[in-house]
Amino acid sequence: MNLFASGHGPIARRRRMSKASLLIFVVSLLLVLVQPGRAAAQEPPGTTLLQVEPFGENIARRARRAESTKDPVEILRTARYIYARSLSEFVTAEDIENKLRRNADFQRYGMVITRMEADADIVLEVKRSVLTKFVFTAIEPSTLIVGASGKFSSLGGTVDGKVASLFMKQVIAARQK
Repeated sequence: MNLFASGHGPIARRRRMSKASLLIFVVSLLLVLVQPGRAAAQEPPGTTLLQVEPFGENIARRARRAESTKDPVEILRTARYIYARSLSEFVTAEDIENKLRRNADFQRYGMVITRMEADADIVLEVKRSVLTKFVFTAIEPSTLIVGASGKFSSLGGTVDGKVASLFMKQVIAARQK
């Protein structure tokens, strides 16, 4: 009988012992490094090491939202700086910006395109829904209130023009109230 082929020989024992000894070494090292009593003794009682905020919302945004009394019509009525964002491969933000700037009502109301999202009064977001269906949403960035939205179908590269015209129709309606 061959001791090396059966798995019971000195080499196989050495491998089993090395795995076991490695496991014992790692566990003992963790016990030495992480001592619960020692870690608690370093911090004075009553101090918080980590503050956890509510899921999905920070305190500053909650304060702005609490003091905000804006309704969607008011957002569209007072908006001046527009930031365009495209989440679709079929249209770029630059194309939407170009169509908005060419719109006569956009110019008449003194609206401006900005590339700084932090300066925007409205973030105009466009994404593809299903096949040729697209959705746009106009969001007030500090309160995340949706001021305008729309859904349309587009074939042949007319997304940017439809977004601009539908968005401006809603802005015109809000400003005429």
